[in-house]
Amino acid sequence: METRRNRYLLLRHGRSLANEAGLIISDPRDGIGAWGLADGVADELEDRFKDSSLPRNLRIFSSPFDRALETAWAVARATGGQAPTIRDELRERWFGSWDRRSDGFYPEVWSFDAMDPDNSRGGVESPSAVFRRLWRLIAEIESQGGNSTVLLVSHGDPLNILLTGTAGLGLERHRDIPPMETAEIREL
Repeated sequence: METRRNRYLLLRHGRSLANEAGLIISDPRDGIGAWGLADGVADELEDRFKDSSLPRNLRIFSSPFDRALETAWAVARATGGQAPTIRDELRERWFGSWDRRSDGFYPEVWSFDAMDPDNSRGGVESPSAVFRRLWRLIAEIESQGGNSTVLLVSHGDPLNILLTGTAGLGLERHRDIPPMETAEIREL
């Protein structure tokens, strides 16, 4: 799918309780129903996006994790857009044996990724698997028609992997592009 009929914006969730605690929270059993945005962040995001150039007719799709869904709702309220559609394809990357450990372990996983885009050491979800699930979602949205602005609200690793793959770079290079910051928007 070289030519896309829709415009895609990627949004990494706002600063979360997991970010503040310095923890990797990648299991849906932990990330759905807990570990949402840090205090006051949803209000800050809503204020920020009210004054943004985001279109008012956004189609919003979100990870089911609380931190992403709360971010998506802040955008919906700010723009008067439709309610977010929850899509499992946008969930956090599964970090296997590193889950619920210090976020200081991310570089260890990324070093394995840099050697192999199919890295699954420690039970981690490989960059290749993450890209495939995100690409399936985009293909599905594309099959529904065009001329929309689509906002995909997700997490740092999945979004960086998607950006890398769509730029034509090897997925093992997903840390070679600048990582998305919390609450950052980039166009796909």
